[in-house]
This record gives sequence, C-alpha cells and structure tokens, in this order.
Amino acid sequence: MTFDSRTDAGAAGKQGYHASSPELERWLARHIKQGFKADALVLSMQRAGYDATFARAMVADALGQPHPAAADAAGATKAPAARARPKSDMVGPDPAGNAIRDAGRDIPVLFRIEAPRVMLLQGLLSEAECDAMVALSRDRMQRSSVVNPATGDENVHEARTSTGAMFQVGEHPLLEVLEARIAAVTGVPMEHGEGFQVLNYKPGAEYQPHYDYFNPKNPGEARQMAVGGQRVATLVIYLNSTPAGGATTFPRIGLDVAPVKGNAVFFSYRLPDGTLDDRTLHGGMPVVSGEKWIATKWLRERPYRVGS
Repeated sequence: MTFDSRTDAGAAGKQGYHASSPELERWLARHIKQGFKADALVLSMQRAGYDATFARAMVADALGQPHPAAADAAGATKAPAARARPKSDMVGPDPAGNAIRDAGRDIPVLFRIEAPRVMLLQGLLSEAECDAMVALSRDRMQRSSVVNPATGDENVHEARTSTGAMFQVGEHPLLEVLEARIAAVTGVPMEHGEGFQVLNYKPGAEYQPHYDYFNPKNPGEARQMAVGGQRVATLVIYLNSTPAGGATTFPRIGLDVAPVKGNAVFFSYRLPDGTLDDRTLHGGMPVVSGEKWIATKWLRERPYRVGS
C-alpha cells in the first residue's frame, strides 16, 4: 500500500506534499474499501513525502471522521499498556499439550522437537484466511531483500529469490485478527511482533539457509536490534499447498517441513540462558512445481515499534 512511482498514488504524491488530487482521493477510497486502517494510510502518505498533519486530515475526511485535533480536544482513547515482557525460557506454545486452544477451537500440534524448539501447528489459518492474505498482498509484491550485516539496510541478494510484501502491525482488520491469534497461541504479546511479511516463490525460487536472529557483532544487525531488541522466534504460515518442492528445511537437524495450506511451523532460538541456538539454521528449498505462498511473523524480546 505504500506509495511508489509505479502506482497512481505515487503520482499523486509527486503533485504536492500539502495538496490533494483526484489520484490521491481514489487511492484513499480504494484502500479504505479494502479495510485498511487510518494509521496505516497516514503512515503510507508520510512515507511518500506528504506532511503528517495534512495526511491525517485527508484520511479523516475520507473516513468521514473528525480531524485529529478535534478528536484530541474531545478526549481520545489512550492506547492499552504494553504487556509484560515474556521470559526467555517461555517463548512459544505450551510444550506439553497435543493441541492449543484458541477462540473455542483446537489447533493440533502435528509434531514438536525440543532441541531446538520446533513445532508444526495444523490449521492455524483457515483456507479463507489464507486466500485473503494472498489477495491482500498481490498489489504490493516486490523482490525480497535481506538485512545487510554491515549497514543494516535491506538489500536484494541472490540467496533470496522470492518476491514479498511487507505489512505494518495492525494495518488491516484481518491482520489484527491473526496477530491476536498468534499471540494467544505462542504466548508472545502482540506488541512484540514485527509486521507480517508475505512471500511468493515461483518455480526455482528459494531462500538459502540462514538465521532469523541478529548477530550483534555486525554493525548493521546491531542497528536492527535498536527497535524491539533481538528476535526470539519465528512463525512461518503456509498460505497454499505446493505440489513439489518448497519445503522449509532445517539442515542441522535433518528436518524438512512440507508447505501445506493453513499449517504453520514455529521455532524459537532464544535458549533459557539467553544464548541463541544455531541449530535453527533454516531455508526455503527451491520450488519444483507450482508456487509457494507463505506469511512470516518474527517475534522480538521487547515491544517492536518502528521509529520508537
């Protein structure tokens, strides 16, 4: 949803940072119809160069709401306080149960490994939710990037040949529902999660084995830890079933997880003593036929807020 030069909204952004335009109004109307929330719309406009006050006023008008200044005068609702930080030895779902109860239904645990901690959850998302996630992502797919260990910037690299779409936390009602479910299932508070990343792998596309946690000895990765601290766990959700290839592989423990629609693999890398488990080296194997869609959620040790 972020403005760029390839979209009509991007063209609108170049017409004036304090001025409306038919293109901008159409962009707002389209994304409001799709269910995107006010904060996400404002942030996207700011990233395109629009003045923050102007952006908030435009979004409020498009939604038929009072301008923020008027809302503040009337007494805006305060955001809920952050939940307590999870203990390092309690990251992840209940290690004992064969199913996890959430919102009146059971999510079966198909397998678990304790060292490193890896769990496969059946039907975390419904088929309709998977399809909705894919549909929500299609108009913002770009070549996937990796964190440059020297600079902390996001760069395209030959080790990762998928395309992807990034979402802000709580950007859309569907994402809010899924983020709440993930918090209930993993025991990690919602505010500790990064925004969803949805990835698409065509035949031959892959992500070579890597770690999701940051190496604080690398300046760029240390920079990534300035917001929310270290990553402590990952959840990979399969949004479709891939006919052949595309497994999530853990080469150091000899484990391959096949992509099955709605299932999710959870793995944590923060050990009880605070060290990081290098047995969680993992990758996305090349797709042989069909394509693969996944949604990835990274969980941090502290509340994650970009720009905080």
